[in-house]
Amino acid sequence: MKESGINSYGRIRLEKLPNTRDLGGIRTIDGRSILPRRLIRSGTLFEATTGDIQILSEECRVGTVIDFRTETERKQKPDPEIPGIINIFNPILDEKTVGITMEEEEAKEKKELFSGIIDHAASLGGKPESYITKLYEDLVLSDSAAKQYGRFFDLLLEADDRAVLWHCSAGKDRVGIGTALLLSALSVDRETIVKDFVLTNAYVMDGAEAVATMVRKNTGDHVLADCVRVLLTVSEEYINQAFHAIDSCYDTVDSYLTKRLGLSKEKKNLLRQKFLTAGSVD
Repeated sequence: MKESGINSYGRIRLEKLPNTRDLGGIRTIDGRSILPRRLIRSGTLFEATTGDIQILSEECRVGTVIDFRTETERKQKPDPEIPGIINIFNPILDEKTVGITMEEEEAKEKKELFSGIIDHAASLGGKPESYITKLYEDLVLSDSAAKQYGRFFDLLLEADDRAVLWHCSAGKDRVGIGTALLLSALSVDRETIVKDFVLTNAYVMDGAEAVATMVRKNTGDHVLADCVRVLLTVSEEYINQAFHAIDSCYDTVDSYLTKRLGLSKEKKNLLRQKFLTAGSVD
């Protein structure tokens, strides 16, 4: 018998999509938990095999795919067409910003990636921290990101009772922040949110190390290779930087969700009713 690609919750084991995860089972502060096969975060779907698509559509019951990438990224690596699934374009950042995030690390494109990563890493002078700080501040404070994350919540509420999957390229920056905001709205504690954010490294680290090794071998520059590794992975500091920016400007994440993203108390309650196990609502 064919082994299922789904654990009770957590990583969905797929052939070509290493960072696809079901949020089902994550517990909230009030003791409820996210329903299984309803909320799925992922990296690009471009490399999905026939078997991967079957698991997502049949076992996970994905009904809506929300694409956080830019138009250029979508054209370069279009999502597979899956019968019965609605694909919605919801770009979080503009082309200029995403052009230097370098989220991709697929092995098939190492030669092209090598050139892009080298250029970007070299431009940071071996110190990617300032770039990353700016990126994560943009993800929570820029007008364009706030508008699109606000729309993300509306799309979640509008979706049918099948699973919603959202993705960017590697599923770590734009998806990482979007997921953190969603978990916050569902009343998941910050420690759990941070753990989910850094869990990405468990699934992208091998690819990041491979690219960093290639950079080191081809350039002999260890500092540059380390910079590349930083750009292709995540750190607890990144999500904490985003939360710090929110707290500094809005005092609390809850206030940010309401005032900046337009997520009213009514919408929050509807989200919780839709995606959490039964329980009381505030």
